[in-house]
Amino acid sequence: MGKRSHKDMKILYMGTAAEERIPGMFCNCELCRKSLQLGGKNIRTRAQALIDDTLLVDFGCDTYEHFIRQGKTLWDIQNVLLTHSHPDHLTLEVFSSRYHWMSAETTKYPTIRIFTSAGVIEKIWRVVEARGLEKEMIEKFWEFIPMEYFQPVEIDGYTVTPLPARHAVPEQAFIFLIEKDGKSIFYGNDTGTFGTEVEEWLANNGKHIDLLSLDCTKGDVETPYYGHMSMSQGRAIADRFKEKGVIDQNTKLYYTHFAHGCKMTHDELEKTAKEKYGFNITYDGFCLEV
Repeated sequence: MGKRSHKDMKILYMGTAAEERIPGMFCNCELCRKSLQLGGKNIRTRAQALIDDTLLVDFGCDTYEHFIRQGKTLWDIQNVLLTHSHPDHLTLEVFSSRYHWMSAETTKYPTIRIFTSAGVIEKIWRVVEARGLEKEMIEKFWEFIPMEYFQPVEIDGYTVTPLPARHAVPEQAFIFLIEKDGKSIFYGNDTGTFGTEVEEWLANNGKHIDLLSLDCTKGDVETPYYGHMSMSQGRAIADRFKEKGVIDQNTKLYYTHFAHGCKMTHDELEKTAKEKYGFNITYDGFCLEV
């Protein structure tokens, strides 16, 4: 694979929950009550991540809150990866929020490039038309770039490869391999157990993963739903990857994207993940360098 550089890549987990968040808006289950009481790392908003303060992954309903919480501005964001079109990952209000009457700095708006599947782009344009938004205004400030499975795209120094997620069928949903300066992040939430073609492609292309970040919506609870994973399913993915040589003992292993159905507080998730599966747990605002 050649010599790898040691320049770190940083990921900020801005949100780490499924669509209903924790505590759920209208939920009174034991975990939601306990999370509200405990606060801190137990409060989880919808999943979103920021790479090196410049590359945003997903554009869901909690985007504004995430940036305010972190003391950051969307003015600095010019590239966005979209995994799929579910509303916790894509909110259409962001497009109308960049109309000319929304900012005193309109004429200076930098173009934001959206990288996602052709199907999601088509869906965005259908909604734009249905809501009567001005297509010319959208095109002035946004650029939509279609991606295909296993086809790497160069984005301002990053190499991003969309890989097939098992989620949002029949939509072409993505998980991502994000590479820069010899380091790589596998961003794998909002997917169920995906096919072996993923690690086969990684191995055949000489990839090494420094951070394996996987969906853990179910926690340590096994349910038949196809589109998300449990701790044991995530561990099985890690074992598959290790067998193919795309992760090793130095790879950082993290679960993310939790739902209240997992029935565990942050501390309980952390203990179970570490002791049973050798994984760590993310939380809102958690920042990691790889």
